Amino acid sequence: MYDKPLFSIIIPTYNRPDRLRDCLASVSGLDYPTDRFELIVVDDGSPQDLRAVVDLFEDQFSLRFLRQENAGPATARNHGARHAQGIYLVFTDDDCRFAPDWLSQMEVEMARTPDYLLGGRTVNVLKDNI
Repeated sequence: MYDKPLFSIIIPTYNRPDRLRDCLASVSGLDYPTDRFELIVVDDGSPQDLRAVVDLFEDQFSLRFLRQENAGPATARNHGARHAQGIYLVFTDDDCRFAPDWLSQMEVEMARTPDYLLGGRTVNVLKDNI
């Protein structure tokens, strides 16, 4: 067990429960120790309650659900960052899915280049949305 997580994954979301559920399911498929990351979901003022979606995953990893008045994804990311406990902040979106080794590879690269920003490969699977 570690004193603090290595990564804080921050996910802003707005009114997309199905995409959020799929995103969180993808996080549950990571091959990374769950005590080495936390997940912070920030609801950007969705008209529908997204708590039930988040609750499906609360026993799988450290998960915090925050809510703010609708102010956009950048404000939601900043709100999540203020609550983060991790050494590194990882920003992603609710429509993203992750390779099982995503955080393992991130850890390798952060150790190799600690003073750099890292980005990942993006594959758009929404064929009707360029």
